[in-house]
Amino acid sequence: MTSQETERLDGVMTREGSRLRNFIRRRVADPRITVIRQPNRGVSSARNAGLANASGTHLLFLDADDMLHPLALERLSGALDASPRAVAAYGTAWLVFEDGRPYPQKALHRRGASHPSGNVLARMMRENVLLVGMTMLRTAIGRELRGFDTRLRLGEDWEFWCRLAARGEFRFIGTHPEVSRIRVRGGSASGQLSHTWENHLPAVQAIVSNPALAARFERAEWRRLTRQVLASHLWEAGRMNFSARRYAEARRLMLRALAKDLTAKRLALFAIAQASQLLGVSLYPRLRFVDEDI
Repeated sequence: MTSQETERLDGVMTREGSRLRNFIRRRVADPRITVIRQPNRGVSSARNAGLANASGTHLLFLDADDMLHPLALERLSGALDASPRAVAAYGTAWLVFEDGRPYPQKALHRRGASHPSGNVLARMMRENVLLVGMTMLRTAIGRELRGFDTRLRLGEDWEFWCRLAARGEFRFIGTHPEVSRIRVRGGSASGQLSHTWENHLPAVQAIVSNPALAARFERAEWRRLTRQVLASHLWEAGRMNFSARRYAEARRLMLRALAKDLTAKRLALFAIAQASQLLGVSLYPRLRFVDEDI
């Protein structure tokens, strides 16, 4: 995306966000929009309420004040209409700070990166490649799966995507234009919970103990995948600790991840993390220190 295109998109999204806020304030009657209120029982319960009350054939969840590109719904729904076997379609997202400034990591899914289509279950189990605000699913299948697991406080979206991927194919719609802009919040619930390895365990256990997922793989492949799932979440917990400069815990978790599933990429990132610690500055976007974002 060129700088001029980015500026135009910034303007469109800013105007659209402002219009939406003004619309809600004025409570303009519109039969296409329904406001549902319920006691605060967490994000999964809120999403499930939307799923239960949705009347359309396709559904996209949009959290807080994240912003969709004006063409996002058209492009995502078109991909689903053109792919009868697909259960979901997704695009790319740009990360921004709460005030709208671009996050240093820029695009969550960069041009040239791998964007899987088709059977994505194994890839999804190894790594959550999606965010809620960039993915559209078929409403009926979401209901068949009974939505998000409200018992999970962390990784509830990843666990849901895995169950959804076991039901059918995913379609990637391309990198341009980006589907949404996702705001990075320093005090988010997931950010606070991700430092502690024990908080990852409920979602991990829900995946590795799910017989419907295990049935999709040969026994040896399933054993390998479950090791990779554990390694992935150990690494993520270590990465979050490193970003908070909790070096001892970060090193412990990262080494456990390497012991479970030694990959060249993780080994290189571990070396970068050690160099970043010695120099006191982050050397790679995924190992960015959160205090640098203030």
